[in-house]
Formats: sequence, structure tokens, C-alpha cells
Amino acid sequence: MKLHLEGLRRRVVKYYFIMIIITVALFEVLFMFYMKEYYYSMAKSYLEQQVRYTQSSYDSTAMDSTSFQDKINNILEKESLSQDSSYKEVNNDFAVAIEIINKNKEIILDQYGIKTNEVVNYEDVNKALAGNEDYSFSISSIIETKDHIMSVSVPLKVNNVVEGVVRYSVSLNKADSAIFRVVFMIFIGGLVILLICLLISLRFADSLIRPIQDLKKTANQLAQGNYNIKLENEKLHDDEIGDLVRTFDHMAKEIDKTRKLKEEFISSVSHELRTPLTSIKGWSETLGYEGISREELDLGLGIIQDETERLITLVEELLDFSRLASDRIRLQIDTVNVVKLAKDVVNQLGVKASEKNITLLTEFNTKEREIADIQGDKNRLKQVLINLVQNALKFTEEGGYVVVRLSQGDEYTTFSVVDNGIGIKQENLDKVLEKFFQEDYHKSGSGIGLAISNEIVKLHKGKLILESQKGEGTCITFTLKNNLMDAIAEEKM
Repeated sequence: MKLHLEGLRRRVVKYYFIMIIITVALFEVLFMFYMKEYYYSMAKSYLEQQVRYTQSSYDSTAMDSTSFQDKINNILEKESLSQDSSYKEVNNDFAVAIEIINKNKEIILDQYGIKTNEVVNYEDVNKALAGNEDYSFSISSIIETKDHIMSVSVPLKVNNVVEGVVRYSVSLNKADSAIFRVVFMIFIGGLVILLICLLISLRFADSLIRPIQDLKKTANQLAQGNYNIKLENEKLHDDEIGDLVRTFDHMAKEIDKTRKLKEEFISSVSHELRTPLTSIKGWSETLGYEGISREELDLGLGIIQDETERLITLVEELLDFSRLASDRIRLQIDTVNVVKLAKDVVNQLGVKASEKNITLLTEFNTKEREIADIQGDKNRLKQVLINLVQNALKFTEEGGYVVVRLSQGDEYTTFSVVDNGIGIKQENLDKVLEKFFQEDYHKSGSGIGLAISNEIVKLHKGKLILESQKGEGTCITFTLKNNLMDAIAEEKM
């Protein structure tokens, strides 16, 4: 399999590597210091133990009449150290050596038990000869033997007079080797961790990139007009990217649904335009014939007038829809007599109701004289009520009824349009307020009347609610704020 490291995959792998390398490096450095401190502390502790024992032994033999050499021999005898063997093995890690140095910095007994009289200039020896009470530890390297040693020197005193120095030293070579082995193993472990992290980061990058690549392909298909696509949601994780892919999938379905609704809307509007235009064209040609009777003339002119009004209404709906889509509708807020508004709409559509033998009336759940005027756009509210009543008349069979009910409380005024028409299916209740939707496309209409009405009600800070049972009838209710200006002012605060 060819390894591709580009784009997002490269960024994920790079940052994973940076994070892991920093973490492993810090861990190794800290662990190295810990191991070094551990082994060196063991050496230091053993040296301190030897120094304390030597000081106590020297103090017990510290008599003025005894020579410095005799005192040293006595100490060595007590420590069971011989001239031929000056090393002790401590846990097989440290080799301990002892050197006796007089106040002239001459080695009177070296680590091999030999008197060399060699003059030394060790830092820890100088501090001890200077009478430093603290243990003077130092770490150094012997070039000739390539030994790495830790040493400590303490003064040997009589009556606070320094007679010489005892110097203990241990080789740190074994400790350094142990530290190196541990660090090397940690280094190998770090490489293994980096390899594992590489595989994990590649897997993680793929989990990010795969849905994004699918989104890219889907977007290209959408750009080409192919909306019948389906993303593999079952392979998605429950995270932000999974949510994005599912949202994109939902968006594609909604776009496809909107596209179909628009196609149906165009077909419906084309039919709505063609029908009145055909009638107008036909009757205008008929009226041009000679010998037409007065009765036929009146009939033709009436049909032309009705169809013209129908065309004007349809065009106004389309214009309103365009304004709503571009947020260009502005309310002309004034005082509205809601009682008069309801009665005017009923009177205006009374003839149409009579033609279908439908009872159209108004009901006031509050006493008519107690219903106060409200604030709003009178023409737009009248448009909403006419639209709702016309829809009720259109979907109510002959002999049915349509009732416009009006009630008012302290804050709200409520209009309800109730009918016993064919009703709406439950699964379509949430859709009928959407643009272009029609439950029955065989019925006349553009499918945007209810959507426009809903938007106008929202502009009045109100709410439109639809309740219906198929075959039993429909009740559409919209509630308005009595004082619209106060509601707008509160919203701006």
C-alpha cells in the first residue's frame, strides 16, 4: 500500500509526531536524571558511611603521642583493610578505594596500599585540608585509566589541627553502564512508541479525511445537479465530523425536496396562469364576433374581469413571496379594528361561499364591544385572513361551513378559521406551511399562500398554529400581540 502524506493527513501525522517526540524526549531525559541521581546517591551514601566510620576510628586513637602513620595503620586494621587489598565491592556496583594524604598533600598510602609520596592537588583534598567541616564530594575522570569516579575527602584532626586527609573514591563506571543500558532501552521503546503512534495517527487521519473526501464528492455531484445521493452514515463516528456529514446529507435531501417542490410549484403556477389567460383569450376573440348578444357580452366581460382579478391575485402572491424571500416586506403599523377586519373579510367572500352553498359567518368569543383595536399592518392582516378563509372555502364541500372566530385577552388577540372540509393528513401538517407545498396539486393555487401568511404573522410577533384531521376539518389559529410596538421595542433591548 502506497503511503500518502499530504494535506490534512500530513498535518495530523506531523503534530502527532511532534507531540510524541517531545513527550518521549522529556520522559527519557527525566528518567535519565532520575537513574543518575539514584545510582550516584547510592555511591554518595556509601562514601558517607565510610567517612563517618573513619572519623570515629581516628578520634578514638587521636593521642598526641601517637604518630600520624600509626594512627592510620590502626584505622586500617580496624577496617580490616590490608596493604594488598584496598577495594570493597558494594552490591557488585561500586569499587571503593581509600587514599591517605598528609597535610603536605603527599599520598602516604594509595589505593593499592603503597606509599608513593606523590603530591596531589585534588579539589576535595584542598577543601578538607583547609578545615572544611562539610564532606567535600567531587566527580572527576581519570584520563589514564578512563575511570569515572566519585570521591570524598575529610580532614583528620587532633585538637582542631588538621594532620591529614582520608579520601574515599568509588568507580562510577558500572553505574554509568547501567544508566546507559536503561536509557538505551528507553530509546528503543521510544522508537517503538513513535512507530505505533505513526500507525495510530494514520488511522486517525483516515477517519477524518474519509468523510471529508465523501463530502467533497457529494458537493461535486450536487454542483452537477445530482441530488439523489446517499452518504454512508453507518461508518461515521459520533463526533463533530460525523454531525457535519449527517447535516450535509440532510441538506442534500432538503435541496432535492425543495427542487421537486419548486418544479411542482412552477407546474402549478404555469397551470394557474394558463387557465385564466386561455379564458381571457377565448372570450376576447368571442366578443369580437358580429351578432353577439347582450347576454353573451355581459357573460364574457364578467369572465374576463374575474380571470383578470385571479391573475392579479396570483401575481401579488408571487411578488409577496419574492419580498419575503429577500426580506423586503415592511409593515405599515397602524391601529387596526379587528372586529371590522373580520366582518369585512366575511362580507367580501360571502358571494364565493354562497356559490358553493357554504355557510360563512363570524363568531366573537369576547363581547364585540369589549374587543379593542390592536397595532399592526391592516392590509397585511387582511391578506392573511382572506388567504385562510379562501383556503377553507376551497377545501370545504358544498353544504359545509367556515367560521371566523375572534377573541381577545389582555395581551393577545386570536383569530381562528374553522371548517368541516376535507382536512389534512397528519404527516403533512408540518409541511403545509412550507413554501410550494400542496397536499393536492390538482387543486388550484400556487402553494405559497399559507407560507406567506405564516411569515406575515411572524412579522407581527405572532404565531400560526394548524390543527386538522383528515375528513373531519381544519382549524387554523393565529395569535397577535395587542401592542406590537412594545413587542418590537422589547425585542431590540
